[in-house]
Amino acid sequence: MKITDLALIFVAIILPIIIIAYVNVSYTIKAQEQEMYYNKIINIATEDAANQMKEVESGDTENDYGYSGIQNSKVSINPEIAKDTFLNSLYNNFGIKGNDAAQRYLQTFIPVIAIIDYNGVYISSEENVNNTVEHVVKPKKYYTYTYSIIKNGGGDYEMRDGIVNGAYEYHTVEFTMDDYITHRGSYGSGNNYEVSNFYISDSNNNEDLCTNSSFRKTVVKNLLNKRRDIIIDTIVKQISYYTNAANAYAKNAGINYSFVFPTITTEEMSSAINNVGIFAFVQGLNTGNKYLNTKSYSVSKLKETDKYFFSILNNGSSKYNLNLYHKDENCPEYLSSFHNGDEWETIITPAYVITKQQAASAQVTYTIGSEDNRENDIVGGFYPCPVCNP
Repeated sequence: MKITDLALIFVAIILPIIIIAYVNVSYTIKAQEQEMYYNKIINIATEDAANQMKEVESGDTENDYGYSGIQNSKVSINPEIAKDTFLNSLYNNFGIKGNDAAQRYLQTFIPVIAIIDYNGVYISSEENVNNTVEHVVKPKKYYTYTYSIIKNGGGDYEMRDGIVNGAYEYHTVEFTMDDYITHRGSYGSGNNYEVSNFYISDSNNNEDLCTNSSFRKTVVKNLLNKRRDIIIDTIVKQISYYTNAANAYAKNAGINYSFVFPTITTEEMSSAINNVGIFAFVQGLNTGNKYLNTKSYSVSKLKETDKYFFSILNNGSSKYNLNLYHKDENCPEYLSSFHNGDEWETIITPAYVITKQQAASAQVTYTIGSEDNRENDIVGGFYPCPVCNP
C-alpha cells in the first residue's frame, strides 16, 4: 500500500474525530458563555429587587417589620415589589417585556423566589389563578418555635421542644433577626398569657417565658441559642417544599426537568439571617449542551440600632473608678468591670440603651452574685468609656 493511501485512510479516520471534538468544544464554550450571561442578568434582577423591596421607614408601631437606626422606627418590606421587580428585570434583559406568553413560560423556570424578612420569610412560586399559572406570593411564614416547661421526677424543671402532654406551661415564640420576639402561651389550668413583644434577654419584661424565675435564665439562654437554627430551618423548609411543588407546573408546561433543592452555603445562610434579602432560583433553562441550575442572593442591609452597654465598677478594677457605658462588648474596661452575663452572674437592666443621651442619664438596676448571696442596687451616673470611646 502506498504511503498516499495510508495518508488518505488516516485523514478519513482522524478528520471526523477532529470535527466532532471541535463542535463539542464550540458547544461547551457557547454554553459557558450563555450560562455566564444568564447568571449575570439573574444577579442583576435580585439586586434590583433587594434595593426596591425595602420601603420607607415608618413609625407605625403596629408594623412587625425590621429595625433601623432610629428609635421606634420600623422598616417595611414589600414582597410583591420584590417579586415584580425581579421578574420585570428578567423580562427586560431577556427581551420579552410585554410578551405575556413568553413571560409566563419564563416563570416556569423559576421554582422559588424567597423574600427574607425581619421576622419571617415570604415565598413566591407558581399557582393556578383563574386558569392562568403565575407566580404568587404566599403569606409570611414566621420564624416560630414552640416549647413546653415540665417538672421531672426529681422536681427539677425541664424545657422541651414542641407540645409535651402533661406539661405545666406551653409557649410559642416568633423569632426575629435580633432577640426581639412575639410571645404567646398558657400555664396552669387554662390560663393564657397576653400576646406580648419584648427582647429575650430583657429581665424586666421577659417573665412570660417561664413562670419559675430561677429556671427562666436557662430558658433565655436556650432561646438565644435556638434562634439562628429556627430561622435557617424555616427558610430551608419553605424553599424545599415549594421547589418540589414547582415540578407539577413545569411538567404541565412541557418542561422535562426535575427541580431540586439547591445547595445554600453557610455564608449565604448567615447573611440571610442578618439582613433582609431575596433568594431566587432559576433551573432548567437550556444553555446549549446542559441545563442551567443557579441561585442568586442579594441583601438590603438593615441599619442596626447603635447600642451602648453598661458596666458597673468592680471593686476598683477600673483605673477610671467610674461606672461606664461602652460601644464595644470586647472593650477591656467593660470586661474588667461587672457587666451583664459575666462570671459573677451579673444581671443589668437595661443591659444597653440606643442613644448616648439615654446612657448618660440612665438609672440601671443590677443584681450580682449567686442565688444565695446576691447584691441588688440601682445606680446612675454613667460616663463614656475612655478606651472604646462611644
